[in-house]
Amino acid sequence: MKRIIIDIDIQNIIDIVKKRKGRMSAFFAKYLIKEETIREEVERRVVDEIQKGLETNLKIRLHQEGIKARVDVRQTDPSTSHNG
Repeated sequence: MKRIIIDIDIQNIIDIVKKRKGRMSAFFAKYLIKEETIREEVERRVVDEIQKGLETNLKIRLHQEGIKARVDVRQTDPSTSHNG
């Protein structure tokens, strides 16, 4: 079985919070909540969206190409995983 591993390290967490929630939320996020907590939440949401897209689009494309394959798209946390 072949694998594709995608590592995501988002560089503009505060900008994302500003865009999604407005300037006040970004202010509070920057000064009242630990950046690591915000980073984890933003990364989780991004990875959730990527996972949904991969599951849907990959299955459709494989089917269109006549490829029968089992596709397992899952999330792992490198800090708890020993596989990579």
